[in-house]
Amino acid sequence: MIYLINHSPPLLLIIIFSVLVIVCMLLLHKIIRLFLDKYSPGYKDALALNIHNSVSTLLALIVAFSLVQAVSTYRQAEHIIRQEAVRINNLDRLLTRYGSPEATDPVRMALKEYAQSIVVDEWPEMDEGHHSAKTEALFKPVSKGVIEMKPSNPREISIYNEMLKLSDSLADSRNDRLDAAEFAIPNIFWLIIILMLFLKTVLSAFAERTMAADIVIGAQMVCFAALLCLTFSFDEPLKGDAGLKPLPIIDVIEIINKRTS
Repeated sequence: MIYLINHSPPLLLIIIFSVLVIVCMLLLHKIIRLFLDKYSPGYKDALALNIHNSVSTLLALIVAFSLVQAVSTYRQAEHIIRQEAVRINNLDRLLTRYGSPEATDPVRMALKEYAQSIVVDEWPEMDEGHHSAKTEALFKPVSKGVIEMKPSNPREISIYNEMLKLSDSLADSRNDRLDAAEFAIPNIFWLIIILMLFLKTVLSAFAERTMAADIVIGAQMVCFAALLCLTFSFDEPLKGDAGLKPLPIIDVIEIINKRTS
């Protein structure tokens, strides 16, 4: 179910969230007002409405804080992906400058296959909360190929040392990306938001029973639904239809192809 929600278009999610909160509000209002009519005629309660306003304000603050956190982790994941793409590109560029095609061509081919596997194999796996064993295996020839090079002059030694550093940092980049795939707002935040949204809906039943009042409260609920949908879309930045795509790595693969040709 969560997978289907994650892979739905953002506009459809806003509509679904809005319809759900409106339907829940109307049903809760109907049930609560039946009890209030039976046990507390003339039930309009100023205290309940004041608490409702306070809860609405607090709920807005929590949702806004969650949205800021989600956007922050989204940007952080975006930086990690770009950094990995830069390191792949830099390693390939150094390999072309090393000056020994018979030693570097197999490593460059392995690096290109590794980058392609990130896009084709590992990205779908990360979307489902896993990593790709195939991608992990394809990195080993890159690391091993760099280590086994035998520089023969000061220039090659200098480039070789840089390649060793990049090879190590590229492994770190993959680990950082896999960690970023697990970035998410803690479940306790979602639980608190749901409980406060429920409490707000219950307290709003004490408002004056008019169509105008229901429309205003309904509009407020739609606003909360839109914010929650936006937060949900940014949460888990490498998953879902709104998640980050491997565009920087795809661009680097094209650069490597042109550099090869």
